Amino acid sequence: MSAFRVAVVDAFGPAYGHIDAFAAVGGEVVQVQSTPGLPFGVEPVDAARFAQVLVHDGELDALAARLEGVVAVLPGRETGVELADALSEKLGLPTNGTELSAARRDKYVQIETLRARGVPAMRQLRTGDESELRTWHAQLGGVAVVKPLRSYWGDGVSFCDSPDESVVALRRLRGSGTIHGEPIEQVVAQEYLVGTEYILNTVSSRGVHHLTDAWRTERITANGVCDLVVAQVLLRSDEPPVPELAAYGRQVLDALGIRHGAAHLEIKLTPDGPRLIEAGARMSGLPYYTDRLLGEGQLEWIVDAYARPDRFRTRTGRAYRRPHAFAWAALVAPAAGRLVRYRALDRIRELESFRDLTVLLEPGDPITPTTYDRGYPATLTLEHPVDAVLQRDLNTVRYLDGAGMYEIA
Repeated sequence: MSAFRVAVVDAFGPAYGHIDAFAAVGGEVVQVQSTPGLPFGVEPVDAARFAQVLVHDGELDALAARLEGVVAVLPGRETGVELADALSEKLGLPTNGTELSAARRDKYVQIETLRARGVPAMRQLRTGDESELRTWHAQLGGVAVVKPLRSYWGDGVSFCDSPDESVVALRRLRGSGTIHGEPIEQVVAQEYLVGTEYILNTVSSRGVHHLTDAWRTERITANGVCDLVVAQVLLRSDEPPVPELAAYGRQVLDALGIRHGAAHLEIKLTPDGPRLIEAGARMSGLPYYTDRLLGEGQLEWIVDAYARPDRFRTRTGRAYRRPHAFAWAALVAPAAGRLVRYRALDRIRELESFRDLTVLLEPGDPITPTTYDRGYPATLTLEHPVDAVLQRDLNTVRYLDGAGMYEIA
């Protein structure tokens, strides 16, 4: 029997894993590249491993005609969400449809869509007018977060203590554009939500949602960023506040029209309850090691959702089992220059829960202050049977990291 085919739009980075995941059940992956050039920030992948490689040149009908016979079209990363919606809808396949595509990509429309559907959401403003932004922030009081309408990896996000700082952030964004090279005419300004931030990764099939993994993020203030992610800790599926967050997450998925495929939800638990920071209608963009830790992760559930929906339905709702404490963490570069050496990596390797270390910037490389998710000089993972030991070692990593860790010329 010939293999079935699925199309993945922009199967780069972690989404490249769709090839092996679908191959395990007899499937082949067609790569659909959303733009003639590679999307920003991705490395080339081995095109020979795809059943076919197609490039979108703006002619949707022609592209859809070349996909006749595929059983599913799904996004691999953020840049593929809208094209996957359009192709799956046109081909009559399981689809989230195009009606709410903007709500799944535009950060302002996303939050307004939640509010219109009765889901608790933060206060915000979309504007390109300095006077309007200044007035809104003054009425808001406290800290405002100013960011591009369409971006990711935390790029271009500013935490502004005053109306003047918000205006400066608006001017900076209009002058720089997004990381995709798109011009910025307007920004979204949002209230800064106080509380711990969590990540929920899910997969849906025919409107039924399954939680594949949940994480608590740890953050610091550094390099002018007051909420820089430095660690993510895998949570047990039954520990508070995961059940409360999962219930809210299902409301978010329904409101955004995510009935099929993966989603990545960033949620803060505020004194008033959970509030969405932002949602991505695609698989998680960082390697969270869930297949090894939990036996399966988003990729395996994506396969069931599209290729084995009956199996998905019989298994959905089962709580995942975390065998031991696990965390992913990152180092934060404090200054610019040329990296001469790291001074304390050996002490990190000696931590009781240490598992592995990935050095992203080697001695001799140029280095800049870490301000967003793609600027870490090194990342590491920690594992231990006891949560308290892992947390102690995470705290020790923060103690060792800092200006004293780096010799910079």
